[in-house]
Amino acid sequence: MHGVSGAPPEDMLEKPHVLQVDGDDKSRFFRAVDGNDREIRANDGHTVEGFHWGRYTSGTWLKALWLSLIPFGLVNAATFMLPAAERRDGTVDTIARRWRIGAMAGLRLQAIFLTVTFAFANGLLLIDIVGTRWTYRNLDSIPDGLERWVPAAAVVATGLVFAIFGRTLRPSRLIAGPAATLDPEPALQPVDSVVPRDPIGFDPVARRTPFARSEFYQGDSDTPALLALHVAAGLLTVGLMAQRFSQETLWSSGPGLDTMIFVLLGVTIAATIVLGDPERAATALQDEAHTERMLRWHRWLSRTALVLLALAIVALLLAAANVLSHGPPTGAAHTALEGKDQFVIPKFGERVKVFDVLGGWLIGLGLVSALAAGIPAQLLARRSRTWEATPDEPAWHFRAYSGGRASVAFANLAVLLGVGFAAASVTGVSTALGLREVRVSAKDSDSISGSTPLIDRVAYAWGFGILIALAVILTWLVVSRIQSRDALRTHARVGYPANIMYPAARADASPYPAPRLKKWRAALMSDVWKARLKNQAAGLVWFIVGTGGVLAAFLGWAEIARLSGGDVPGPLRPLSVSSGEVEGLDGFWEAVAPVFTQIGSWVLLGLIVLLVTKGRQAVKDEQTRRGINIIWDVIAFWPHAVHPFTPMPYSQRTVVDLSERIRHHVAAAQDDPAPERHVIVCGHSQGSLISFAALNLMSDDELERIGLVTFGSQLRVIFPRAFPAYVNHDAIVALRQNLGSAWVNLWRDTDPLAGPVLSWNHQWDGAQWTSEQFALPDEASGRQRATNPALVDVDRVATAFEVWRCGDDWRLPDPFRRLAHLPDGVGPLLEAPINTLHGHSRFWTDPVWPAALGEVRNR
Repeated sequence: MHGVSGAPPEDMLEKPHVLQVDGDDKSRFFRAVDGNDREIRANDGHTVEGFHWGRYTSGTWLKALWLSLIPFGLVNAATFMLPAAERRDGTVDTIARRWRIGAMAGLRLQAIFLTVTFAFANGLLLIDIVGTRWTYRNLDSIPDGLERWVPAAAVVATGLVFAIFGRTLRPSRLIAGPAATLDPEPALQPVDSVVPRDPIGFDPVARRTPFARSEFYQGDSDTPALLALHVAAGLLTVGLMAQRFSQETLWSSGPGLDTMIFVLLGVTIAATIVLGDPERAATALQDEAHTERMLRWHRWLSRTALVLLALAIVALLLAAANVLSHGPPTGAAHTALEGKDQFVIPKFGERVKVFDVLGGWLIGLGLVSALAAGIPAQLLARRSRTWEATPDEPAWHFRAYSGGRASVAFANLAVLLGVGFAAASVTGVSTALGLREVRVSAKDSDSISGSTPLIDRVAYAWGFGILIALAVILTWLVVSRIQSRDALRTHARVGYPANIMYPAARADASPYPAPRLKKWRAALMSDVWKARLKNQAAGLVWFIVGTGGVLAAFLGWAEIARLSGGDVPGPLRPLSVSSGEVEGLDGFWEAVAPVFTQIGSWVLLGLIVLLVTKGRQAVKDEQTRRGINIIWDVIAFWPHAVHPFTPMPYSQRTVVDLSERIRHHVAAAQDDPAPERHVIVCGHSQGSLISFAALNLMSDDELERIGLVTFGSQLRVIFPRAFPAYVNHDAIVALRQNLGSAWVNLWRDTDPLAGPVLSWNHQWDGAQWTSEQFALPDEASGRQRATNPALVDVDRVATAFEVWRCGDDWRLPDPFRRLAHLPDGVGPLLEAPINTLHGHSRFWTDPVWPAALGEVRNR
């Protein structure tokens, strides 16, 4: 099974012709065939079948547009990074569960903040830049009477953006609300699809992972309501911007339309926070059953979401009507400045200030949401550490990132990216249309750059933050490389020993002498160093989030102070500056502040250019589409817990389809009297996570006939650390025991994305490598190997190619050794005399691959 980027089935099976033997247009099972469609089997006669699931994230050109939705996917994935509310003995900690529910409610608030930010950016683009600036600059070319329709049409067009997201909503589903029994998401199910069956032959709690529960794969019954609320929040945000921009009210007595929209937006946000039972769909703990009282509550919330959505549509149309009646800014004739990207719009500054006020409220919502999600997540992490493993236990090496606080870091990273994407789109479009700067009077100082002073502050913060980040990250990389020199040289000596003549592939070719090895050793050292950087990924994310958080806090303070007529104390003013405040800074900061703003603007422009360019390439080229959608291969695995504007979670299909296909092969081999394992599941990278989840749906009896080979897997170095409730030491131990220890993992020191799974604490003692690992069963540790010819051959091949076996974790030398005499069963090695470094790829081409399959098959 392939990992990220969706390798084609021809590449997986290494054959030019393949035939689909099961599945549909997305979950596809293939076998290699010849030109006459006859099946090609492995050398020893076993059937090789490839499972291709890549079309869920990179199949059509429309999926290339998902690139702009990454912040939504990140905040959704952050939900599943929360620690479990279960102790290691399987019992639920009541206090931890309450903090977990509180953290998920806070994450829902952060998610809707991202939706409101997205709506705010689209409103600036269409209402301000297109509907007003572009219209006013082109008044002479617009037919009389139509200039009023342009800004009104821009309001409606902004609303249509959210109509696209809500196109799957049906009033009947919202009125019915969640059912007592969850059903799979219809959009993901083919005709006659298999529904996850109830656990048969095993206790899901004993598996120590929610992957063992069918509820995880049946979707979130509150997803339609969540989607309706997010669409309503987006429409209300646009309606509020349009209504305030029009400077008109519909009612002369009582609250105006803008007040009504503001109240409706608040109700929508509140309903989103309390929506859903997060423990049911997002964590599937064993005591999450819906009571009739909770069902009634969620059904009323679902109907409330429908009402709010209808009111949001009405409010948007009323606001658009107000914009139509008010038209573009009035006053003296506009004046375009020759040779400059500037023009004058009388009274425009008053309208822009309205957007700044709304932006100030948006900043407040962002800060509140960060605290609402961060505080309970912090308390949950502290609570979960009371049953965390100690450093002398194996489980310590599977511990969560940052003591279980990774969800805080990644949720706030999503917020930073979301704000950056919003500012990038506004800056990019205004620049592309030549509407970067507007003058509100004849004075040179009375100008509005970008869209609003708020966008100027965002550009300044990005420029300031990027310079700080570059300085710190470059220093960190240099120090890291210097500190790891000795260890890297050790790897180089192991990979390319000195004073060895490497034989060439052909008898008439000259060997590669040892003096030619310098560049190869340097390449190996570089790859090993890069591979180790992944172990510090959490620290890097925290640094980025910390820097961005500090600058965001000062941005909010400065903007709110400006709108209220106050000011930030002098020494702190350089931390957040708009273009109109540069002249009031000290000499040094007055000189560098425009540079920071310009750098930030360039970065934001580059970001939007990158999104547009890559999206355009992906629309035309499937290979590019596969590459840029790698992030969705990771993020879209998880169900919709807090944000609905993300791709459908493919885990609901891939895991279930794979488990049923495995079950089919196990049932077909039941009458085979041979003692070896009949089905070997091989998962690469993300495919190892899918395999792990699928096998946890199998019964204990079925697992006794199944083996597992993982390679390039993150099941210890990333997944347990990022998603501790789902992949953890206890769950890995439970699956390995149910498999009868028929699990081998292949890894390389040069792999930048993966590493060991079944071993840890790898050390070089000056003479040899040492490690700790899971204990081998008796037959694998030597007592019965001598009487099993198949295992004797495994040992011979592994020894010949100098595989370091840390129990069932096999470290493959990269590059693998060239041998003058190949062991029996190993075919000719046709690659270059000095092999390229493979890192995260092509494990199945390694000469020890058949030996790993033989090891698992004969357990």
